[in-house]
Amino acid sequence: MKKFLAYLKARPLGMASLIVILVLYVIMLFAEFIAPYAPTTSFSEMSYHPPNLRFQAGFKAQEARLINTISFKYVRIKDLHHRVRFFGRGEPYKLWGLIPLERHLFTTGAESADFLDADKSAALENYPLFLMGADSLGRDLFSRIVYGSRISLTIGFIATAISLVLAVLFGGLSGYSGGAADWAIMRFSEFFMLIPGLYLILFLRSLLSASMDSGQTYMMITIILSLVGWPGSARTIRGMVHAIKREEFVQNARLEMMSARAILFSHIIPQTASLLIVSVALSIPGFIMTETTLSYLGLGIVDPAVSWGSLIKRDITTLNNLRSYPWILNPLWFLLAVTLAFNFLGDCLRDFYDPYHTVFYRRKRENKKENKVRGKAEAAERLTGAEQVPLLQVRDLAVEFSVLRGSCPVTVKAVRGVSFVLERGEVLGVVGESGSGKSVSTAAIPDLLPRSALVTGSIRYDGKEIAGRPSEGSGAGAAGYRGKKIGVIFQEPGRSWDPLQNMGKVFFETLRNSDPSIAKAAALDRAAALLAEAGLDNGRERLSNFPHQFSGGQLQRAGIALALAQGCELLIADEPTTALDVTIQKQIMELLKSLQKSRGLSVIFISHDIDLVAEISGRIIVMYGGLVMESGPARLVTAQPFHPYTRALLASSPRFGSHYSGGRLSSIPGRVCDPSQPEPGCPFAPRCARANGECAAAVPPLVTADGGRELRCIAPEAAV
Repeated sequence: MKKFLAYLKARPLGMASLIVILVLYVIMLFAEFIAPYAPTTSFSEMSYHPPNLRFQAGFKAQEARLINTISFKYVRIKDLHHRVRFFGRGEPYKLWGLIPLERHLFTTGAESADFLDADKSAALENYPLFLMGADSLGRDLFSRIVYGSRISLTIGFIATAISLVLAVLFGGLSGYSGGAADWAIMRFSEFFMLIPGLYLILFLRSLLSASMDSGQTYMMITIILSLVGWPGSARTIRGMVHAIKREEFVQNARLEMMSARAILFSHIIPQTASLLIVSVALSIPGFIMTETTLSYLGLGIVDPAVSWGSLIKRDITTLNNLRSYPWILNPLWFLLAVTLAFNFLGDCLRDFYDPYHTVFYRRKRENKKENKVRGKAEAAERLTGAEQVPLLQVRDLAVEFSVLRGSCPVTVKAVRGVSFVLERGEVLGVVGESGSGKSVSTAAIPDLLPRSALVTGSIRYDGKEIAGRPSEGSGAGAAGYRGKKIGVIFQEPGRSWDPLQNMGKVFFETLRNSDPSIAKAAALDRAAALLAEAGLDNGRERLSNFPHQFSGGQLQRAGIALALAQGCELLIADEPTTALDVTIQKQIMELLKSLQKSRGLSVIFISHDIDLVAEISGRIIVMYGGLVMESGPARLVTAQPFHPYTRALLASSPRFGSHYSGGRLSSIPGRVCDPSQPEPGCPFAPRCARANGECAAAVPPLVTADGGRELRCIAPEAAV
């Protein structure tokens, strides 16, 4: 939280929300000083008096006369004003019940006792100020709102604090202990969650005596809200604690013979701090609104105490009242302000703990405008019908992510100018370490990157530009090509499927996307055929199964079948064998080869394993730091690598028949470059044993070498 205020400076809505909350709570703390009158002070002959603050050579209270005692209609008296004095004397009060004072923030200068007992001439000199009008008993509505904030705002904080303590205590104990304690606590919390919250609150409140005074009512409502509010948070905390207690640092604390209480409150609960802080920001307005509901129904705060809910209940009784005296809705605007402020602040807290949600929309819109202009220029460069165009052409592709770290916007340059061509029926391999830009580059092709991504460059599919402008007859940009032209399979098959939908439903929705008139039976038959083509037997029977009923290899086969369901021409395989064992990896590789030949697919195969990529690919692109380091025919690149990074990748890959006794497996020293602070020169220079001063000066250009290869290195012959 040290940098949260600095972070808010870059979020105007969050900063404004925090200011609103602080102002409301300052008003609450100094209610006696800010309110010109006590909440019970009544001007009996001024029922439903309209607001009378005017600015004419200073702030003044305009006098009005009652002309209809039935409808309480007033007329303003022209040029009859009473000066509003700041820090003037008014009704005596005790600040916080301790400090006797008479000064108010603003007043017309009369103490209410003098005013009520004064004759008409004195009344003209001490006409009251109704900043927000008066209620049915002639009481200043602004003063009552200010005093009412003490109950409405504090009840949210106190109820949230109590419910949070209960949630941490019961949720932490349940998640850490497990067993019978876990079962008992969760069943107890489910009892409270079984009944809708408002109904349970109304039931518990109805059990209490109706003759309780204001203090007792306040205390009991707070306790009721706390009892109803803790179960949901407790279940969430229980799930987090249940997962965190298996982490190695917790196991290490147990080995050190730390007590369970110390482990729970010193090591585990602090890990849930982000959830707790956001939960507090969102729970407070919920409790405030619940108290308002109770007071409106007559089960909450009653006179002489006052809250925002009781203000709404007393006066908002008919539509005629609202039409004649609209100022009686003013308490509602305070409720709306505090609710929205807490919710916007909660959104900022969420983004603060997960900064990659932060999006710079202005840069995104500017980029779209640039792409539109560029697209119009490129549309003029039509290729002749006789000329064979590649299936995919990527030129100078760059991808940046704009995020906030503290209060500073940071640009993460994930891809920095990648170009390649993919022919029809070709398999292109992309290899590199994590963070090299492989997945981001390929995800930009079907436009699967998040909204915080700024994509520049050209992406042409079958000769048509699909980056940043509407495609002709195919929807907007790459969206019209997803599934029907471009399919994707991901590296973790278990996370690629909705656990609540069976296979048949997923395939039916996909096939209906390409053919809206297809019947369900025909779709299931087509899905079964696709599963059989992908190597899954009994596909018709398996369509009723859910993802958890498949193994990892079977899910990956089903993922390949789903990617082919709409007849895609380009298949992007993003590390499809990472989560699979060696035997299943081999089977998936053979399946991709078979489909590539039988369907004439073009494939982009991404992996960390350069030997695996070389086995399936005709050409290889080696990426590092968002740049292409080397590319060329797979056999040449793996047999005779030119770039030091390519040689390092090959040296760090285990070879069949090698043994640990023959020597240690080579590893690449150093760490992968930070895309938010890229090296000014060659990104691999800090880890390269042959780097010199020239390597760190500027990024080397990508030049063409022998054998149809491309290389980004100052001295490639030194790496041979």
